[in-house]
Amino acid sequence: MSVLKLFRPLSLSIGLRYAFASSNHRFATFIALLSMIGIMLGVAALIVVVSVMNGLEGELKDRLLSSIPHAVITTDRDMIAQDYDLSRIRDIKGVVAVAPQITDDVMIQGRNGIYGVSLFGIDPADYPDFDLVRASTGTKSFKSLVPRSFEIIVGWDVLDRLKNNVDDELRIISASYVKYTPFGRVPSQRLFTVNGAYSVGGMSSGMILGNIEDVRRLTHMQQGTVSGFRVWLDDPFEVGSFIEEVGRIDPKLTVKDWRVELGEFFQSVAMERIMMGLMLALIIMVAIFNMLSSLAMVVSSKVPEIAVMRTMGMSQSAIMKVFIVEGAISGIIGSVMGLILGLICVAYLDSILNVLGINLYIAAGGVGIPVQVKGLQVLMVLLVTIALSFAITIYPSVRAARQSPVESLRYE
Repeated sequence: MSVLKLFRPLSLSIGLRYAFASSNHRFATFIALLSMIGIMLGVAALIVVVSVMNGLEGELKDRLLSSIPHAVITTDRDMIAQDYDLSRIRDIKGVVAVAPQITDDVMIQGRNGIYGVSLFGIDPADYPDFDLVRASTGTKSFKSLVPRSFEIIVGWDVLDRLKNNVDDELRIISASYVKYTPFGRVPSQRLFTVNGAYSVGGMSSGMILGNIEDVRRLTHMQQGTVSGFRVWLDDPFEVGSFIEEVGRIDPKLTVKDWRVELGEFFQSVAMERIMMGLMLALIIMVAIFNMLSSLAMVVSSKVPEIAVMRTMGMSQSAIMKVFIVEGAISGIIGSVMGLILGLICVAYLDSILNVLGINLYIAAGGVGIPVQVKGLQVLMVLLVTIALSFAITIYPSVRAARQSPVESLRYE
């Protein structure tokens, strides 16, 4: 030990010397190196996959939930007074906009047939500028949705299926109101002109927008009432707490939210993220258990040295700390290197996949794989991995501390 100057605490000094000095037990050193590399790759892969899943979930949340309401405030009769006092609703935390609407499930007829869509009657003055549909269509098209204009805004994918384009006339058929004619009962219908189209990033858009008064005439909704009030939330995933607050304000109100249509889809996305995380966590666990086997072999090879340290006055707890430091150092270095490697891969993910020729997201028309690094998740991965690295060293360290110096030195 004279070659390397020791420092205090002594257990840390000896543990670091054992960790970085060349060992006679080359196989144990090789296993420890593989364990460190395994931890590094496992942590890096976990950070990359979790960041990509976060990005995809955020992208889906922005795209899919832009074409359906986050929440709709109404009553049991699906009808509410248009002048209902919304001041307390607007004050709820997380609410960013509220607007009246008249909704109906209708059939839209074009050159290529008839399709079912959802018709939303809106007031352009109340429709928020930040809405993705409005941003995609343009303010000019929204402002032209004036009463008796009988104009609508349609998704590009719907127009493609109908083989129609902007400025064409489409027939909208509503079964909410039925007229009696000499030929029998006929659903309410009218020709509307397409004045604009929107796209939500390749997602299916079964929502068409028209002026609220024009939709009222089509559906014969009673004057002074609307189907409900559409609510935009800062975080649609917090809709549960919003519903609770509405219940406290007015128990007579009913809230319909996006989970009715897309709840199961987002649950499956969240479950997929959890399962991917668990599978990658198993890679880290395998590497950590390899550390256990390598440290056990190291302890076996250093029995004489342990005996010498015991005879020189080192306590059992000090011996334990020596091997805890030696074993955990691989986990700490592997975790930190995995963190750095993972963040680098996330930052240059598109470039890396392009070099490998497997960037399917861009090949499908995307501008780049969406990634979202959450600091708390990354910190949790790092801390848990380091904690497991320390925990796995306890058994070999206890075994080393319990070595009897008399028995160990008897045949030396």
